[in-house]
Amino acid sequence: MPIDIIRNWTRSEGQTPDYQALVAHLLDEHGDGLRWVACFDSERYSYNVEYIRDDLTTELTTHDLDVVIHRTVALFNRPYVEEVYTHLGDAQCLVLQHERATAVHIYLSDREGVVVKLRAGIPVTLPEFVDECLEALYGEAEDE
Repeated sequence: MPIDIIRNWTRSEGQTPDYQALVAHLLDEHGDGLRWVACFDSERYSYNVEYIRDDLTTELTTHDLDVVIHRTVALFNRPYVEEVYTHLGDAQCLVLQHERATAVHIYLSDREGVVVKLRAGIPVTLPEFVDECLEALYGEAEDE
């Protein structure tokens, strides 16, 4: 896998994202406005829930969460989004606003990414939100 560059962030093949640092950052910034965080690999069709707010564990049964995340991986993976919007260049993130939540899909590579679900109404400013998440995942940004 080649080095992926997202804005001025560099991610080498051997660098592992620190999902706990991301969760800690998001909880610090948004508190109970953070609904859940899951990382995914669309090629393997796998995911791992890194955080889920306590009250959502009863609202979303394991089966419901599996369905939501599997559909997310299937429908919003980077290659598909780039195929739909091929004329716009590389996809860096996808934001979906719903009545009850905002989903931010951050692409870490062609097959890997992370989904952050926030309570509806929490402002998401791009590209700052993605930059902050990438900094939490990988550390400081490199100079351009």
